[in-house]
Amino acid sequence: MSIEIRTVQPEDLERLTLIESICFPPEEAADSEKISSRLKTFPEHFFVLTENQQIAGFINGLVYDSPVLIDEMFEDASLHDENGGYQMILSLAISPEYQHKGYGKQLLQQFITSARLQNRKGITLTCKAELISFYAESGFVNQGKSDSVHGGFEWYEMRILF
Repeated sequence: MSIEIRTVQPEDLERLTLIESICFPPEEAADSEKISSRLKTFPEHFFVLTENQQIAGFINGLVYDSPVLIDEMFEDASLHDENGGYQMILSLAISPEYQHKGYGKQLLQQFITSARLQNRKGITLTCKAELISFYAESGFVNQGKSDSVHGGFEWYEMRILF
């Protein structure tokens, strides 16, 4: 089995859109247009994991100058500021047939390593309560309930500082 983590390519769009739509409810999932905007705006902050050259999952997020993730980031990739201090995570998604293989943690570690190498101050994400322990295992600290109302759900802000 061959596992690779690489930066996103434009030809990945269809598969990424499918994975996003499977992994997130419709009111939360980024559509093809939003994913396309992200891969064009911040491709160096958008990684895919492949197993035997098939995309199994991905992680992406913009860079911002505040450690707080705001809902507008999910809609507007132009908020990306390459000179910002904080890496955000907007999506971490693993296609169901590839789950429970540790791929999500591998993508998180790649993102953490990349942010450290870019001298970011830290990484922020929001997650639902049932995923707090998953992110805590990779060093993220729960900051409490987020002000986010993205998709109409309750979110918790998680952050790792360097």
